[in-house]
Amino acid sequence: MTGEFQALAAILVMALVTYLTRVGGFWLMRLIPEVGFVRSWLHHLPGAVVIAILAPMALQGGWAAAVAIAVAVTLGLLRQSALIATFGAVGLVAVLRQLL
Repeated sequence: MTGEFQALAAILVMALVTYLTRVGGFWLMRLIPEVGFVRSWLHHLPGAVVIAILAPMALQGGWAAAVAIAVAVTLGLLRQSALIATFGAVGLVAVLRQLL
């Protein structure tokens, strides 16, 4: 086998594994009933994702990160959108670090 063939085979296998992982998640979610605990868990998942993204920034970012996290919490409560809260906080930290 040549190096080019090995690289192409590796890329194709990684693409297949990635695709199967995504499809498997959708397939598995169809089997799980969205009631009770599962519904509650799925409802709170976006907030957990925001915390997972912002926590390392809060621990290492200094006062700019603390301000951005306060903005993220405010945006999250006002807009009910984890995506807007995350982008707002990350954008604010970027702006504050450039200005100071």
